[in-house]
Amino acid sequence: MVSIMKKTKFRPISYFLLILFFLFSGLAYAQSGFEDDRVMLQGFYWESYRHGNPERFPGVGQKKWYEIVKDQSPAIRAGRFDLIWLPPPSFAGEISAGYNPREYFNLNNTYGNLQQHRAMLENLLRNGVEPVADIVINHRDGVRGWADFKNPDWDTWAITAGDEAFLNPDSEVYNTPESQRGAAEESPADYAGHGGTTYGYGSFRDLDHTNKTVRRDIIRYLLQLKSLGYRGWRYDMVHGYHARWIALYNRATHPTFSVGEYDWAAHPEQRGWIWHTATTPDDLTTSSNVFDFTTFFILKDNKGNYGALYGYGNGIGMVGDNSDGHPWKNRSVTFIKNHDTGYRTNEDGSPQKNHESEDFLNDWQVEQGYAYILTHPGVPTVFWKHYFDWGDELKNKITALINARKVAGVHAGSVLHTQHNARQKGIYAALVKGRHGDLYVRIGGSDEDWQPFYSNYHDYREYAHGSGWKVWVKVGGNPPVRQAPLKEALPIPEYHEANWFDVPDAWLE
Repeated sequence: MVSIMKKTKFRPISYFLLILFFLFSGLAYAQSGFEDDRVMLQGFYWESYRHGNPERFPGVGQKKWYEIVKDQSPAIRAGRFDLIWLPPPSFAGEISAGYNPREYFNLNNTYGNLQQHRAMLENLLRNGVEPVADIVINHRDGVRGWADFKNPDWDTWAITAGDEAFLNPDSEVYNTPESQRGAAEESPADYAGHGGTTYGYGSFRDLDHTNKTVRRDIIRYLLQLKSLGYRGWRYDMVHGYHARWIALYNRATHPTFSVGEYDWAAHPEQRGWIWHTATTPDDLTTSSNVFDFTTFFILKDNKGNYGALYGYGNGIGMVGDNSDGHPWKNRSVTFIKNHDTGYRTNEDGSPQKNHESEDFLNDWQVEQGYAYILTHPGVPTVFWKHYFDWGDELKNKITALINARKVAGVHAGSVLHTQHNARQKGIYAALVKGRHGDLYVRIGGSDEDWQPFYSNYHDYREYAHGSGWKVWVKVGGNPPVRQAPLKEALPIPEYHEANWFDVPDAWLE
């Protein structure tokens, strides 16, 4: 039974119990902590919003995307996924992928209506899977014009002072007096080296997070999403506003997981952004994660070049970064594809410009990419199409890799020992230390080139293998191959609309 209730502003004891539930339900993994052992599924792809709209997109079927994810919830649990990153949850127009939010508080959207939205989240929670919402708060779209913001209703004071809406004669807010605009884009000089401001996005209105009303409504929005069933946040385009606001929003809403999409090519700035998102200043264990684009690009550009996987001997990307003596791997979310990379299509079905082909083909390339990220530190992410649409063989291999990771207890902060004797053979091999045992992985070559015995490791079992890769696990007593336990059901909160939540001034600072 899907429970959607609209509440008045009356504050029964259940209100305070709900707030306590939100606060304490996030403490176990507040912003993931360190040594996060979870695995995430990206629960959509670029074209997902087209499902259930056969008049506009013939051939996609009658089911809305939320119904498809709901029906796959048991399979997601069976795959041992812990987290699912879902598309932007707010209304962004009748047909939209959601990255131009129009009405934050309206949780009907192209992926499904509110009832379907809630039903999906309830089924995921019953299957022990934590939903992560795609939070698009860098920018906002008007309902009909450039800046007619509804639900919540904001005026031009919510838009950064230099936004193109104030400079373009086609805009209804063209030439708005400076006194009626928001503040200028902020300077991220404390973590970015370019000396300029946060990124100004030309397609929609950049939001002024220094405005208390904006912050209050964003916190209400996040609490509304938590009451619907979301437990974590994936922040979109975080190079467009200061990292300190991520810290504030996470401190107020206590997500069990937080990750930001920072400028793809700005690895050092990503470290600084991570540092400044800490909900407890100078405590990296309370910081947000970041998508590890450096690892993605190294894997994409070095397929078959196994020497590149060694990095400086301790891994690649954010996983291999120990700048300033910090274990940045604990804040890395790895992936080999997302909705913005590789092949994707225009609404007429033709390939989009710069997206004409996949970065990893459905052969040894995608297999070896997953053999790397699913056995290494960081929080690995699997792409929906790879798991559900690219065939049972790939699905089974990904499932076996996740199971090996979980049986060994590999986590975001696991210690990595690369194997010099494998490197001499021109392939990659590593021992990864887990909570429950050791995981060994070889990428490239065959058992004749490297297997754990060649490095004097013993008492292990083969857990997964594929095209040019293999994984073994060693646990105490060397038992037969095990299956990692399935997750228990998670609590389902009572839903409330955004305006039901009071946000005290103390949360805004």
